[in-house]
Amino acid sequence: MSCHPAPRSSAIFVRSPRALLAAALIAIVPALAHGAPPAKPAAPANAAMAPAARFAAYGHPGTFLLKRDGKAVDVVHGADRADAALRPASTFKVLVALVALQTGTLRDGNEVVPWNGKRYPGKPEWERDMALREAMQTSSESFFGVLANRIGRERLATWVQRLQYGNGRIGEVPALAWHDGVLTITARQQLDFIDRLRRGALPVSPAHIATVKAAMASGELDGRRIYGKTGTHFGNGSGTAWWVGWVEGGSRKPAASFVLGIDLTSADEQARSNALGKRIPLGRQLLRDAGAL
Repeated sequence: MSCHPAPRSSAIFVRSPRALLAAALIAIVPALAHGAPPAKPAAPANAAMAPAARFAAYGHPGTFLLKRDGKAVDVVHGADRADAALRPASTFKVLVALVALQTGTLRDGNEVVPWNGKRYPGKPEWERDMALREAMQTSSESFFGVLANRIGRERLATWVQRLQYGNGRIGEVPALAWHDGVLTITARQQLDFIDRLRRGALPVSPAHIATVKAAMASGELDGRRIYGKTGTHFGNGSGTAWWVGWVEGGSRKPAASFVLGIDLTSADEQARSNALGKRIPLGRQLLRDAGAL
């Protein structure tokens, strides 16, 4: 009898495809049993997000209010800020335009108002003569300052009260009314005013309301027409950025008025500039998330 061990086979064993599949399943099943679900597909880029997540990604706190035609006010986000009294900044220029037309201070939307001669560093587009549409789109301080001074302090103060705008008070210099802090307005009051404008429910000629609406037209998105006006005030390390307006047409969705109010919390000029550049895109995303677009 030989005492040498039997030689090992040099053959290579290859598993069949069925055996390989079974081995893979054996490896996966325990992971599933211990709560490791398969990866979910990535959400589309335009998928709806919670308003809080939108503001968190934006980097500044704020509030967003929506009022669909015939419905109650919906405070979508920032209820704690909806009733804070703030400067209207350039959103007040909508009222200035209405009053200028109603009082005959501005003949019509095509009248060219001369530049006031002041220099505006960083805003060379204001240093020119222009008509209402261009002035509204560029938010010209020259144009609206000239109109406010033409209207006059007493007459402007009367119309602020008649139109039930904000706290109903203005300071001594008409051209500073939207920045001097005497006149304040809350996001809820902004929504009330802009919704009355949208519906034509102001004591102003329908023709003049139509002229101002046309000046506010900001294009279309998802088949809906957008009308809006921005406003920005910053001082002593903090400030406010507004976007107010409405969306209408293009679908069976009802028209909806909106107000976006943002707390500018950064003292860094570049950071503020970046935030202001993303203000309207944030508002559009919030409108889309809410189903208004």
